[in-house]
Amino acid sequence: MMKLSIVCFTEAGAGLCVRLMKGLSMAGDQCEGFGPKKLLESGSDGESLVPLKTSLTEWTKEQFLKKDGIVFIGAAGIAVRAVAPFLKSKAVDPAVVVLDDMGRFSISLLSGHLGGANELAERAAGIAGGQAVITTATDNHGGFAVDLFAKKQGLAITGLSRVKEVSAAVLRGETIGFYSDFPVEGKLPPGLVSGEACRLNLWITVKNKPEEAVLKDSFKLVPKLLILGIGCRKGIPAEEIEKAVNRIFGEWNLSLEGLIACASIDLKKEEAGICEYAAGKGIRFYTYPARTLAETEGEFSASSFVKQVTGVDNVCERSALACAEKLGGGRLLVKKQASGGVTVAVAVLDWKVKL
Repeated sequence: MMKLSIVCFTEAGAGLCVRLMKGLSMAGDQCEGFGPKKLLESGSDGESLVPLKTSLTEWTKEQFLKKDGIVFIGAAGIAVRAVAPFLKSKAVDPAVVVLDDMGRFSISLLSGHLGGANELAERAAGIAGGQAVITTATDNHGGFAVDLFAKKQGLAITGLSRVKEVSAAVLRGETIGFYSDFPVEGKLPPGLVSGEACRLNLWITVKNKPEEAVLKDSFKLVPKLLILGIGCRKGIPAEEIEKAVNRIFGEWNLSLEGLIACASIDLKKEEAGICEYAAGKGIRFYTYPARTLAETEGEFSASSFVKQVTGVDNVCERSALACAEKLGGGRLLVKKQASGGVTVAVAVLDWKVKL
């Protein structure tokens, strides 16, 4: 599901805008349609669209901050000039698609893979009855696209600038080595070979650094599978929590990009330092009552003092594992580690690469 804004500039475009809104909404997307005030007042389709209250540049700036994708119905040049001041990188830019107001062509203009513009252009073309225009080379040559693969698998890309290097190698017909620290289900795409060292190698892992020499200069893809179980003294600031977590992740060779959540006892649900740390990392903070943690099965580092204070003999290990169970199952990867008034444990979710 995508949050989309669609903007039109002509009467024909307004009719197409309404059709796209209906079709994309039926597929589960959240859509808003926009157009110039005078256009909407003069046409029958204007009732379902929102009048533009600012310049197109200001409107585009707002959509870049709020939406997953923007569809321009009009000339491609209008879209290019509108989005140009706000471009940052393929990692964060929204999908941008352009359709002519007759719906004959649906052009994927920006963020074709990571942003989903290629797929959006295809879907828009289907609704409009037109032709999708996809210009990404790997798609047109039927080759492996590492950024699209990463998106579909939910993998964080480290070293985004190397995407072009991998794509160029694929287009040259070069074989890419494929390594995974997790089970792989299905057949590898053409051009990838499992466990064979090549000039370029993909490595799916939650480790920070490789232990094998062959993976030293690999292109690393990180699945978000790590759950941080955490406990701390009252009033510990977020900066101290971050220091403790960074030190422990460093010692255990774990990538912070693999974090998907953190968890603790419900006594800590409003602990400012933990809440601030989780918000800063963009991960959800789960909390559980002592009874739930006590019922979590496993071997834990028991503390009579912790039990006296919280009602359960271990907070960080039990909460990490309780959260893993909630998210589909997993195991404890790092048992309780203490640092500066903070205790940390790490669980990893059960997962496999599905090709």
